[in-house]
Amino acid sequence: MSEAGKPPVTESPFTLARNNGERVEVALQWTDSTDEVIRSYVNGIRTSDGGTHETGFKGGIAKAIRNYISTHDVKIKGLDIAADDIREGIVGILSVFVREPMFQGQTKDRLNNPELSSQVDNFVRSGLEAWLNANRTAADQIIGRIVMAARARLASREAIAEVKRKSVTSRRLNLPGKLADCKSSSLEETELFVVEGDSAGGSARQGRDNKTQAVLPLRGKILNAEGQPLSKVMTNTELNDLVTAIGTGAGDKFDISGLRYGKIIMLMDADADGMHISTLLMAFFFRHMPELIKRGHVYIAQPPLYKIEVGKETYWARDDAHKEQILKGLRANAKPVIGRFKGLGEMDAKELKETTLDSRNRVLLKVEIDSLVDTDRTFVDLLGKDAGQRQRFVMERSKELSLEDVDV
Repeated sequence: MSEAGKPPVTESPFTLARNNGERVEVALQWTDSTDEVIRSYVNGIRTSDGGTHETGFKGGIAKAIRNYISTHDVKIKGLDIAADDIREGIVGILSVFVREPMFQGQTKDRLNNPELSSQVDNFVRSGLEAWLNANRTAADQIIGRIVMAARARLASREAIAEVKRKSVTSRRLNLPGKLADCKSSSLEETELFVVEGDSAGGSARQGRDNKTQAVLPLRGKILNAEGQPLSKVMTNTELNDLVTAIGTGAGDKFDISGLRYGKIIMLMDADADGMHISTLLMAFFFRHMPELIKRGHVYIAQPPLYKIEVGKETYWARDDAHKEQILKGLRANAKPVIGRFKGLGEMDAKELKETTLDSRNRVLLKVEIDSLVDTDRTFVDLLGKDAGQRQRFVMERSKELSLEDVDV
């Protein structure tokens, strides 16, 4: 008994049968194939989708092998023997006869009797274990086959890891020169800060954790991607560098498996220009890399706009409302010294780290899409070619603003 073209590991197969009410018949042999072939039957009917009897069959095989290895102290040199290693190459037939079978569906392709799992498991485990102990030569050949499968699986896993490592290295060779990359390649901890300007980029590079945080400075306002084909958008150096750094490609060539950072964080000045650049970036992601937003990878950093010093105490305010909230909470005789940052470039590396880079203190806003239709309309209104639509948008909302809301 062997798979076509694949020789068996042992001369004779393992067979087992009982007929004490619930009849069970088993035939099993290991081969040099890498496939697992099991055919199961209930009352002579083929159960192509297996079921509880087949689950018990597989469980009994694994337990018998593990018990044999443990009992005879087989040296496997720290290998982790998985159930798949044990069953690799087996050709098995299981036939059970049940008085009241419960099948799933009308086609009777899968058995659902819960009691059959433990019954077949115990029957196969005890019988196979006794057979292995009585046929030590065959047992050694089978264990040797299983160890080879485990080592091959381990070697394959290490080879895959090496390919991934080399892929990361090769991708890094083609990264933009202005990118200050991080050392880690784990999506769970890596972050890319897209920073406005070289000055802020310098502070971010000095204040970052270079193990997990990368920095990509953008020079000036990027191209407005709204209504633009990807071919034109990618001629923009800043956006092309951004796509290269992220690693996924864009448009029809987008592939999430190439993603190099778990978080892509827009770090812009806390003023109107910074908000404009963030809006342009969000439009680009929405139009040409929307999966990044849908999967929760895009964030907006919240750097402070004000620094408030009261004696030896320092407070950071994100905006005017936050500043007033902090001032109201100070003691009556306090004499605060208030400084307003014109841009991130005015913050030194220590201040930027403390307020915006350090995950223990910072505030991040996740970019989310509540409604595709509303989001699409908003970008068309704000960034589209129709200036009249934009004017109407501004005029309709101008009544909601006061002079304090206008950044002059």
